[in-house]
Amino acid sequence: MNWTVFQPWRLWAGVAALVCVVGGMHPGAASAQDGDRIRDHLYAVHLLPSDQAWAVGSFGAIYHSKDRGKQWEKQDGGVIEPLYGVRFVDDKEGWVSGKSGLILHTADGGSKWEKQVSGTTHHLFNITFLDKQRGLAVGDYGTILQTSDGGKTWQDRSPGEDVFLYAVVMHESGKAWISGERGTVLLSEDGGATWHKQETGTEATLLGLTFVDDNLGCTVGMDGTILQSGDGGKTWKPYESPVQTAIYNVTIDGQTGWAVGDEGVILNSSDGGKNWSLVEAPEELSLYWMMGVSIVPGSAHGLITGSHGLVLMTEANKVDFEARFKKK
Repeated sequence: MNWTVFQPWRLWAGVAALVCVVGGMHPGAASAQDGDRIRDHLYAVHLLPSDQAWAVGSFGAIYHSKDRGKQWEKQDGGVIEPLYGVRFVDDKEGWVSGKSGLILHTADGGSKWEKQVSGTTHHLFNITFLDKQRGLAVGDYGTILQTSDGGKTWQDRSPGEDVFLYAVVMHESGKAWISGERGTVLLSEDGGATWHKQETGTEATLLGLTFVDDNLGCTVGMDGTILQSGDGGKTWKPYESPVQTAIYNVTIDGQTGWAVGDEGVILNSSDGGKNWSLVEAPEELSLYWMMGVSIVPGSAHGLITGSHGLVLMTEANKVDFEARFKKK
C-alpha cells in the first residue's frame, strides 16, 4: 500500500478473490474478536455518543454496532461497490459514499438504504454532514459535492483542481477544509460553496484531515507526512513524524488524538495534536493497514478499523489490542 498516489478502489479489485474465499459476504452477526469475525476490509467508521457505530468497506459492506464495536450486524445496502466514507448525524440518519459516485442514505439506522443521485461517476472517498440537511462529499479528479437538503440534490462545487481529494471537514461556523493529492488543502468560509487553495509547502498526498476548532488543524499523508495549522488552515508547518510509512487518517478530540496508517502504524497524541508518538503494538498488527478512526466528541471512547475486518477499541490514550490479538 505504499503507493505514490493512493487509490483505494484498487484495494477492492485486488482482494476480490481473497475476500470471497474467506467469506467476507456472510450475513448476520460478527465480532471484533474470534468466531464470526468480520472479513471485509473496513475503510471508514463513525462512532456516536449512543455507542452505536457504523463501519463500511469492500463489496458494499456496511456493519452496525450497538455496543461501541464489540459486536457487529451486517446491513444490506443493496450494492457491491466498495464504500469509502460514512457519516451519521444521529442514531437514525446517515450517509455512505463510495465507488463511481455512489451515495447511500438511511433514515432508520440502516434497516433500509436508498441511493441518492450524486450527479457524478467519480469515486467519492469521503462524506460529512453537519446536520440532516448540510453535507459535503469529495473524490477523485477534484470532485466536490455540496447538499443543503439532506442529499436529495447535490451541487457540483469543484474548483477545477485536477487532483484526487480524500478528506473533508465541516464546522458550524461555515468553515470547511479538504485535503488531497500533491499537498492540496482547500479552505471554504461559506459552508463549501466556494473553495480556495492554501499553501502547504509539500507535494505529498494528504489523506487524512481534522480540525479541533476553527483554528487548530492537522493533516496526514504519504511517507509519514504530518502538517499542523494554527490559523484555520491558511498556513501549515511540518511536524517531525515518528514514521515514514503512509498515514491514512487522523482525528483529534480535546487532548486525545489518533492517526492510523500502513503496516500497523498507530500514532497517539495526548496534547491535542501538538505532539505525536508511535503506539507500541503487537507484532501481528504490522500485517494490517488502518483507514478508519473515530472518537466520540467529549468522550474517551473511539474506534479504529482496517484491513481484513480489523476493529480496535480505544479508551482515552490506550488501544485495546487483546480483544483481537490475544496473548498465546
